[in-house]
Amino acid sequence: MGAMTVPATPPVLMYLYGPPASGKLTVAEQLAQLSGYRLFHNHLTVNALISVFDFGTPPFTRVLHQLRLDVFAAAAAEGISMIFTNNSAWGGADGRERFRAFAGEAKRTFEAGGGCVQFVRVTAPLPVLEQRVDAESRRAHGKLLDAGRLRELVAGLDQTSLHPGDLVIDTSAVTPAEAALAVLTAAAAR
Repeated sequence: MGAMTVPATPPVLMYLYGPPASGKLTVAEQLAQLSGYRLFHNHLTVNALISVFDFGTPPFTRVLHQLRLDVFAAAAAEGISMIFTNNSAWGGADGRERFRAFAGEAKRTFEAGGGCVQFVRVTAPLPVLEQRVDAESRRAHGKLLDAGRLRELVAGLDQTSLHPGDLVIDTSAVTPAEAALAVLTAAAAR
């Protein structure tokens, strides 16, 4: 498939979120090919910071969030459209609230720079997630590989969308290319 050009004035942030192994990065890669948007997936920042901070510690989280927000602000100010992927299975009793708060801050930051944000919830049934979790392609990005830990995270996960208008894509029902095309079609309709 060739690149499908979607007008990006103002710049667009496609924010793909969902549980581990739902296919966020796979869809995002296809979306980047079709749209020409820059791909800034969550493991780029996670992997950079775990060499300095222990994963999930307060300094890790603080620096991680600030780094991401700085990238969003700079991209919007430069008119750069981008795709961001984020795991929605944040641990702890307040995980959903912290996830929602960060997504809201990302939206405000990108919009303050003149951009617009589209949220896309990427999902798949638990048996599909379990099959995918130990895929070799996940190892390259330092992703979660443990099916038991996946079940723990998903068991406590609020599966509802962040916003009523978020596009929802079940990656067990479509190919990554079809999912990417659905995202672009929805974006063009807005």
